[in-house]
Amino acid sequence: MSASHPDPGASGRPLAQATSRPGQLLAMTSFAHFMNDGIIFFIPVVSDLLVADRHASTAMITTMLTIFYLTSAGVGVAVGLLADRLGHRGSLIAIGIATLGLSLFGFYAALATAAPAGDALAIAAALVAGVGSSVYHPLGGSILQLTFTAGARGKALGVNGAFGSLGRALYPALFFVIAALGISKPATAIVFGGVAILAAAGIAVGLHASDANDARVHGGAQPADAPSRSLRSLVTRSVGVLMVISLVRSLAFIGVVSWVPIYLTTQRHAGTSTTLGVTVTVMYAGGIVGQLAFGLLADRFDKRAVLALNSLGSAVGIVWFLSTSGHGGMALLSLLVFGVFTFSGFPLLISLVSDYVPRAASATGNALVWGVGSTGGQALGPLAVSLLMGGDVAHLGGAFAAMAVLMGVSALATPALGRVSRSAPVQLFG
Repeated sequence: MSASHPDPGASGRPLAQATSRPGQLLAMTSFAHFMNDGIIFFIPVVSDLLVADRHASTAMITTMLTIFYLTSAGVGVAVGLLADRLGHRGSLIAIGIATLGLSLFGFYAALATAAPAGDALAIAAALVAGVGSSVYHPLGGSILQLTFTAGARGKALGVNGAFGSLGRALYPALFFVIAALGISKPATAIVFGGVAILAAAGIAVGLHASDANDARVHGGAQPADAPSRSLRSLVTRSVGVLMVISLVRSLAFIGVVSWVPIYLTTQRHAGTSTTLGVTVTVMYAGGIVGQLAFGLLADRFDKRAVLALNSLGSAVGIVWFLSTSGHGGMALLSLLVFGVFTFSGFPLLISLVSDYVPRAASATGNALVWGVGSTGGQALGPLAVSLLMGGDVAHLGGAFAAMAVLMGVSALATPALGRVSRSAPVQLFG
């Protein structure tokens, strides 16, 4: 696979040249992405159960979600710096998945315990989940950035991202299916927690090749151009703009996604049953196709234009959803379209990071754009929607409309990103 343009600051060779098993790294990082995102997008469903079964207040749910996302954003930068300095990306990813598994035991305790102790347990579990969720995206993206050349990177990230979307799509529905077999909803969280810990052990073994490559690339010492780079030197104009775009997009997207289960239950009367699980699954399933499509588009076209299209598509999807009624038919189709665009940011953002950040600092660059930007927006999204609805779930529709406007506005900043030369240019922005 030949690069379509040189990576900035590229030194050394891609990991795909250091190992004969790039396919294994793609497969194992994709499985890790499946587990990571499956567990993460389990959390809005838990929030809905806390409201429906325990009558938790919107203030408590907002606090729980905000702590989860803020922790993930803050810890992610430290994880990126650590990985760029010491390597061991595969082992760190396995630890992150195991930590997410442990958080589900905490959510089990929260669902099984009355307030106020149950609320405290939910917030503590969200904190643990935030630490665990901070690891995969910067490090999984870094492994693929170092493994695949620029001309094939978007496709690899798209395949990898599709497995993350598959996890998001399956986990909410599987939760209700397992609960329908006679296992209580709190106990179902234990089942998924145990599966996550077992999966983490398999990921540690499967990504051993990544750790071995880290050791060869690092040579037992720090790379000459990565550890000495300060965070300030990495935040160029384009990286700063990309962080802002990522934050605004994510604030709007997650502001909607975090409250959709509650909106469906309280305004569309979906209940907290398999119907809700299927409806949410349809929304998440859109990202399976979207990740692949936008990964391929990132390799072929101006990524700035593709990113703008992605943001506008999400805005159209949520406006369409608000124009429907109930939770079937056109409502399901509109949520599917919303999901195609909303859950496709991973290959676009991580590919763009490769354009603006040196290879040896890829994990830190990913953490800045995905961790501080995207995850920071995720932290603000639930709070923004909560403030807009004024604590009354009856006003969720209006809050969602405001988020759609914000999604569209984020597309206006994409021309400010720096142009990157390509061997076969299709430049849509000057």
